[in-house]
Amino acid sequence: MGLRERQRLETLRTLRAAAVELVRDNGLTETTVAEIADRAGVSRRTFFNYYACKEDAVLGAGTPSVPEEPLVEFLETPPGPARLDRAVDLILAVAATIRQAGERHVDHAELVAKYPQLTERMQQHGTSAQESLSAAIALHLADAPAAEVEGARALVLLAGTVLRFAYRTDPDVFDNPDSPALAHAADVFRRTIKELS
Repeated sequence: MGLRERQRLETLRTLRAAAVELVRDNGLTETTVAEIADRAGVSRRTFFNYYACKEDAVLGAGTPSVPEEPLVEFLETPPGPARLDRAVDLILAVAATIRQAGERHVDHAELVAKYPQLTERMQQHGTSAQESLSAAIALHLADAPAAEVEGARALVLLAGTVLRFAYRTDPDVFDNPDSPALAHAADVFRRTIKELS
């Protein structure tokens, strides 16, 4: 990792730490972007170069992107049980791009539980991630039959549901792809879908 990237990560983490500390001390509504920037020792302009809003700073979150490698791995995996696993891997890779500050998902769970605005912001990022994934799939499969595109999109949506199901048992699942809860959730959904056939 180069110097510029290390400095970027340090600034992201410093801003996030300041936001979390201020929100814990003063509350979300009472905390301002100016206070977060001051606590972090940066300007408001610098704050907005890193985070869109104070909620994102608390979450350490940014705009999602779709990493090429897991997308291609998913799309090139033939039909079968492994394809759901690749779809889950893809969702986890996209979720990792949202967490700019590199913090674990559970690190802000207490604040998310306390402030519904943070849950709402997380849901907005999730919706944005689904839209980005859908667009990336359509772009990569531009010449494929419509049924193949629809199938890939449906499997990505199913993978998101598998992750939410696993999250109920293990809130750390987004940071632990080897979680037994994730393997169990995938098995439950495979079994349930098989029963529908």
